[in-house]
Amino acid sequence: MGQRNAFFANQTLKMRFQLWIGIVIIAFAFSIIVPYYFIEKKDRLDEAENQLKQVISLQSLYIERWNQEKIDVIKRFALSDNAKFHRIGDLKREIQNYERVNSEFAMISYVEKDGYIRSDTNPTNQMYVGDRDYFKYAEDKKNFISGIIFSKDSGKPIITFSVPVLGDQNDFRGAVVGIIRLEMLNSLMKQLSFGETGEVYVLDSDGHVVTASTDSSKSANNVQSQMTSEIIQRAKAGSTANHVYTGFHGDRVYGQYKWSVDKTWIVVGEISQKEVFQRLNQLSITIIIISLVALILSVLAAITIASRIEKPIRYLLRATKIIQNGNYDYQINPDKIKTAPIELRELCSTFNLMSERLKTNITLLEHSALVDQLTEIHNRRYMMLEGNDQLLAHIAAGHTCSTMMLDIDHFKKINDTYGHLIGDRVLHHVAALLKKYARGDTLVARYGGEEFILLALRRNAQDSVALAEDIRECIQNEPYVSGQLTVQLTASIGVAEYSPTLEYGTMILEDMVSRADHALYRAKSGGRNRVELDR
Repeated sequence: MGQRNAFFANQTLKMRFQLWIGIVIIAFAFSIIVPYYFIEKKDRLDEAENQLKQVISLQSLYIERWNQEKIDVIKRFALSDNAKFHRIGDLKREIQNYERVNSEFAMISYVEKDGYIRSDTNPTNQMYVGDRDYFKYAEDKKNFISGIIFSKDSGKPIITFSVPVLGDQNDFRGAVVGIIRLEMLNSLMKQLSFGETGEVYVLDSDGHVVTASTDSSKSANNVQSQMTSEIIQRAKAGSTANHVYTGFHGDRVYGQYKWSVDKTWIVVGEISQKEVFQRLNQLSITIIIISLVALILSVLAAITIASRIEKPIRYLLRATKIIQNGNYDYQINPDKIKTAPIELRELCSTFNLMSERLKTNITLLEHSALVDQLTEIHNRRYMMLEGNDQLLAHIAAGHTCSTMMLDIDHFKKINDTYGHLIGDRVLHHVAALLKKYARGDTLVARYGGEEFILLALRRNAQDSVALAEDIRECIQNEPYVSGQLTVQLTASIGVAEYSPTLEYGTMILEDMVSRADHALYRAKSGGRNRVELDR
């Protein structure tokens, strides 16, 4: 203790000032750099995750479209009159003409209904394929895409496409089978490498590498090599974890995956941890270097620049306290510190950038908490908070208000028939129709699943029933259309008017929703596609 007191006692005022200025600058630099680093780290992770999702979604779309194009070619031959009426010679000439122009298929063959592929020139030269999966699917009158298999003849990886040939009485008459070598899939993958280390893999359901966006010639020859990284276990378990792991090449990477529609392929995208944080690390080093330079300069000229340092420090300390109190978009006015050293001005600029991004992130979080991401309309939470406040205000002002509960009829059947992707688009379509009615006195939100809620302020039961009828007719008259697909839609709607009589402890909006839901149940029980008013 005595030695420390002697140390300070022997220091000049200049030395003490330099020491404390140095300590303050170091502490201040860390107070800016550390939160900035972690905020930027999260942004980099989000950016990498979004990039990976976009890449693997694009690759999955390429593969699905590529599969569909090939099955359409085989289907054209299977549906031709030559195949239907067993004019095999004409059919094979038609296939040969196609193969001369298009070289994608390694082979297109006609399989007799007894399971044999026979030669034109020598009928005794035949090959039995009746035990192959593609022929069994054809016998069941189903189209077939094999995924990646290995040819029993050559042992090379191939993809098989088959379509049954049916007669006028829907009787099985054989199948048209097309075979494509894996090199065709590799050509798609070459387009999708990204960044310096980003790579996309296509794996089979067991985790064997089928092809990759880089060095795809080797992947074609080593298709049986198995990928043992953590992303495969995530895919098999359906996990949404996104932490770093050891990738296929032994590097620390971030990755995303996506299964094909038929669960036969997995598309995996990976990017190295080093590349994700490269810019952030460089920027952090730059900021640290700037801080060190500021420290050296401030120590050398502590006495002369004390007044210039004190003012921006007060601004920065005040700004951090303001942000701490919840004013996340607070900005330091650059004009007030224009005479400060450049290092401090850059720190203030960095602080302003941090507060701007922090406010943007919080705004996005608040927005996502009140908006349904699928339908892009408000969600149930918004209705129960904001909607309830507006309802109470209108009731207090003496206005009559009503609630409508809308349910898309037979929505499960739509999902089962067309798939959940079409089901999601149908929900978005219905939400877009409901937006037309979301004017000043009508709030619309997705309540959950295929249910929507409308809060009609300043409308009594009769007006709300008329509005509900308009909505019901609009949904019925405007089906979901996508290309050649048209999905006819109907909806059932329950309507309830505000009632001053409530059960003990029940909120007004909750009571109206409950009664509208009972009316909706009667509408669905009464045959659907109708409007029922709570009595």
